[in-house]
Amino acid sequence: MPVPHLYIFPISHYCEKARWALDYLGIDYELHCVAPGVHGDLAKKLGANGTSLPILVSGDQVIQGSGQIIEWAESLSDNGRSLIPISSPSISDIEHRLNEVLGVHVRRMYYSEALIECPETVLPIFMEYLPAEEAQFVSEAWEVITAAMVERMDLGMDQRQESRQIVMEHLDWLDALLADGDGYIAGDAFSSIDISASALLAPLAMPQEHPTYGGLQVPPRMTEDIANWKHRPVTNYVAEMYRLHRKG
Repeated sequence: MPVPHLYIFPISHYCEKARWALDYLGIDYELHCVAPGVHGDLAKKLGANGTSLPILVSGDQVIQGSGQIIEWAESLSDNGRSLIPISSPSISDIEHRLNEVLGVHVRRMYYSEALIECPETVLPIFMEYLPAEEAQFVSEAWEVITAAMVERMDLGMDQRQESRQIVMEHLDWLDALLADGDGYIAGDAFSSIDISASALLAPLAMPQEHPTYGGLQVPPRMTEDIANWKHRPVTNYVAEMYRLHRKG
């Protein structure tokens, strides 16, 4: 099998899901960090159905979306590991809430402050991993890029408060799921559910094992929330998942 190519935004917690799963399952790949503003054209060129990242290309296969990439990696892994969660009627509901609700509102909560009040804190992490020509493009077009992101993600201070409330409700929900003491969300073994929860909450836990967040400048309100939530069971859980399982 040719070495797959994985296309990501380094800051994206959804892209981190796919990257973590590939590393954990022992799938070699070539990483490509993509400039915002050109990712749509790239996705079209690669043959993807939509414009969102991550996208993985392996030979003539184009796999788009973190969940689909995890399923693909699971089918090929031969390192003795698995991310298949223990069968339960609630697994699909948990995955849905993590991916379609919690992850979306963590992102909107962060960007509503960062892109509107201090967009200069976001620019470096988009530029750091790009080739020089693409980094220059992002720097020169940053004002246009941020305006497009603000519109597309429906960002603003009211939106931040709305998303923050939804995030807090989901932190309570996850604290309750972790209350049985097993240490994992779905049973007593590490699974794709744990990768989803941990990667999507990484912006609130800022684990040192995260491959790119070490260079992320967190804006003031987000910094305060991180400090206030750092001792919650779910935040400690995220830190522990990264410590135990993120090094490949």
